[in-house]
Amino acid sequence: MNNYDRPINFFLCRLCVSDDRLLTQKMKCKVHPDQDSGVLCCQQCEAPVCMKCISTERHHGHSFVAASEMVVSMRDKCHEEIAKIKDTIIPNCRLVVQELGKNQDTSKHLLSQVRTTMTSKIRKMKDILDDILSNNMKELTDIEHVLMHEYQDEVHKMNEHLARLQEVLDEFEKKGQHMESGDLMSIYNRIQKLKEIPSLKLHHDHPTFQEGSGQMDAETLEALFGKLTVPKYLKNSMQKIHPNKPKLAMRIQKVKAIHVPDIDRCRHISCMKSNKTWVGDELGNLVEIDPKGNELHKIKTHHFRQQPTGFHAVTLEDELLFIDQYDDSISKLLSGRKKKTLIKFKEWTPISIHVSHSSDDLLVGMVDDTQQKAKVVRYDASGKELKTYEFHEDSKKRLYNRPHYLSENINGDIVVSDWEKQVVVAVGMTGNHRFDYDAEGGHPPGTIFEPSGICTDILGNILVCDNNDHLDDSVHMLDKDGRFLCLLLRLPSSSLERRIRALGVDDSCNLWIGDVDTNEIRVYKYLE
Repeated sequence: MNNYDRPINFFLCRLCVSDDRLLTQKMKCKVHPDQDSGVLCCQQCEAPVCMKCISTERHHGHSFVAASEMVVSMRDKCHEEIAKIKDTIIPNCRLVVQELGKNQDTSKHLLSQVRTTMTSKIRKMKDILDDILSNNMKELTDIEHVLMHEYQDEVHKMNEHLARLQEVLDEFEKKGQHMESGDLMSIYNRIQKLKEIPSLKLHHDHPTFQEGSGQMDAETLEALFGKLTVPKYLKNSMQKIHPNKPKLAMRIQKVKAIHVPDIDRCRHISCMKSNKTWVGDELGNLVEIDPKGNELHKIKTHHFRQQPTGFHAVTLEDELLFIDQYDDSISKLLSGRKKKTLIKFKEWTPISIHVSHSSDDLLVGMVDDTQQKAKVVRYDASGKELKTYEFHEDSKKRLYNRPHYLSENINGDIVVSDWEKQVVVAVGMTGNHRFDYDAEGGHPPGTIFEPSGICTDILGNILVCDNNDHLDDSVHMLDKDGRFLCLLLRLPSSSLERRIRALGVDDSCNLWIGDVDTNEIRVYKYLE
C-alpha cells in the first residue's frame, strides 16, 4: 500500500488505482455522450457530468464530487445492500418458502379432511336411506305373500263351489227325466243351497307410499347434507382457471328500483353476498335492506369534518366496516350488532374504505387538512398497516388531493375517484403509478370531469360516476388500463333520475346506482 489517491482520500494499491482509473475513464456524460465526464459526478443526480452540464439550469445548486469518490460511495452502498440481501432477505425468503411448503401440506391435509367428512356424511345418509328402502321392500314382500295367499284361498273356494254346481247340473241333465219325486226334491234342495255365490273378499286394501312434506330438490338435500363454503378470493381464482366470463350486453336494462325512505341523499352502496345491501347517506346513516328494500337494520355514524362519501364496505364474510369521525376510527359491526374498533387515527382523517376481494385487506383513503395531504393505506384484516400509497414512485409529487371513493380491480390496481383533483387515479399493488383518467374521450373538450362513486367488475372494467352540473350525470366505463370504453349510462337533465353518486356491483354482475334526490336505488343488468 504505497499509493495515495487524493480525490477519494483513501489508500489504494497499484492494482486498485489502475482499476479505479479505468472506471472513471469509462464514465461518460449521459446528456453529452461525446464529452468525457472527467472525474466529476453530480451528487443529487448520481450521474457523471461534463463541463457543459455543470453550468446548465438542470444542475443549478447541485454539488459535485470526484467520480472516483462517487464510485467508492456507490460501491459501499451496494456492499451494504448485498450484505442485507445475504444476512436478511435471502434467509427470510427461504423461511417464506419453507412456510409455503408447510402451508401447502396443511392445505392438502385440510382439503383431504373435507373430502373425507363429506364422503362419510353422504355414506351415512346413503346407508340410512338404504336401510329405509330395504325395510320397506321387505315389508312389501311380506304383504305381497299375504295377499297372494288370500287370493289363492278365495280362488280355491270358488273353484270348489263351481265343481259342486257342475255336479248338480250334470246329474240333473243326465237323470232328471227319470227321477222320482224324492230325488227331484233332493236336487232342488241342493240347487237352493248352491245358487248363492259364496261371500268372497274380491278387493283388498293395499299399502301406499306417502311422500315426506319436504321438497325433493338439491337445496333441501344440501340443507341436510351440509354446504361447501368457498372463500370469495378462491372463487375469483377458480374463475381465472375456468373462465366463463360474461360480456357487455347490447343494451343496458333496468332490473328493479328500490325506494329507501329512511336515508337522506344516498352517497354509497355496499353489496353483500347474501343479497342484502348497506346504503349510506350524507348524514352518516347506514341502512341495511333486503332485496325488496325492507329495512333490516340502521346505525348512525358521525362526520364532522368531511361529508360522507365512500365511508363503508363489507368484508368477504359480509361483515360491515364503517368510518366514524367522532373518534376518527374504523369499526366492524359484529353479530348481535356490537361494534368493534379496528383502527384509530390521530393526525389523519379517514374518508373512504374498501375491502379487497382477493385478500380481504382493507384500503383506506385519508386526508390531513392541516398539512394539505392525502394518501391511501393498505391494512390487513386485523388492522395492521401493510403499505402506504402517497407519492409517485419517481418523484415527490402527490398522488391524491381527496380520495373520496376507492376500489380494487381484478389485476390488483387500486383505483381512486378524486373529485377535487378531477381525475381517477390508479396505482399498482407495489405503488407504481398506472394512470390518471380525466375523462378524455368521455367528455366534451373543455368541460370538467367531476368523478364520484367508483367500482370494478368481474371483467376488470372500471365504472365511475360523473357529476358535472352542466352535463347529464353519467357512468363512464374504462378498461383496466384507464382507456375510455363507453358511457354505460346517461341520465338526461330533464329526468327525475339524474343525480347519482353511489355505485356498486353485486355477485350477479348487476350495477347498483344510488340517486341523491329520490333516495331510490336502481339496479341495472349490463353484462350477459
